[in-house]
Amino acid sequence: MKAEEDMKSAQKELAKVEKNLTIKQQFLDMMSEAPTPAEQRKALLALFADKGINPIEELMNFTVNDEVPLKERISIWKELASYTQPKLKSVDVQQNITGEMKIMTVDYSKVAKADLATVVDAEVLDNDNGYEEFLSEEEKNES
Repeated sequence: MKAEEDMKSAQKELAKVEKNLTIKQQFLDMMSEAPTPAEQRKALLALFADKGINPIEELMNFTVNDEVPLKERISIWKELASYTQPKLKSVDVQQNITGEMKIMTVDYSKVAKADLATVVDAEVLDNDNGYEEFLSEEEKNES
């Protein structure tokens, strides 16, 4: 009695699971037989060839037709350009930069007058009048 009821419910459960497995197997079989994108592209190109259609030429014909609004012609040119001109992409640059910086400070309140009179070896750079933007017009004319 109880065992028979359990057996019937187990058989019903088993039937549901088998049905689900059958459906899943059919789905997997269909997926394995589905054409790849490359195969789909080849089939589409073959269809165009059979009909004698060249989609690029057809689009180009619209771009020279004055009855087609300018906005649509520009859209067509943009679409055609996407096949010949690469789109620029932003580049994310991540880099750790390390370096040293030395900051030297002088407390002039502690410097003696004798120290200020001491000659310091310094390199003089000739900038070939590279600072003319800081000169007034009079100073520029004096040179």
